[in-house]
Amino acid sequence: MNAKKEVKVAVFLTQEMAAFIDRTRPYEITRAGFMRGLVYEKMNRMNARKQSLPSNDPFATPTINGRLIPDDLKEYSQLICEWWPIRHKKGGSCTTSVANRIFDTLRSFPSQDRKQALEKAITAGWKDIYPLKKAYKPEEPKNNHPASRVYTADRGFID
Repeated sequence: MNAKKEVKVAVFLTQEMAAFIDRTRPYEITRAGFMRGLVYEKMNRMNARKQSLPSNDPFATPTINGRLIPDDLKEYSQLICEWWPIRHKKGGSCTTSVANRIFDTLRSFPSQDRKQALEKAITAGWKDIYPLKKAYKPEEPKNNHPASRVYTADRGFID
């Protein structure tokens, strides 16, 4: 259940304010209910205004153009453009300053890890890009492993 916690507020009105509320509210609604309605109306208007404000920021949209990607990261532009809608949908902040921070983060990765980090962010649906985790133990060469030897009945173990 998603119950909203209510907070009790005392409001002191002048007689003129109280008279205005009494004149304009429907008979079945209390003064408190009428005032709650006024607050809800104001909240809804402000939220609608926030959502409808156009932005001049080219990164504020769910999709971005490859021309916005810096030259040194152009080889990853297709992956970045594919990942950006995921970030937008997940509620990540999408602005020029955030894009520049992400570009700096990508630049901090070794060049061989950048593509993998972007692919991992896309497949996992992440709203940020993280460095790749390296294996704790380096892999042993397979030719030195005892299980790589082949056994035959007539010749025994073959190396």
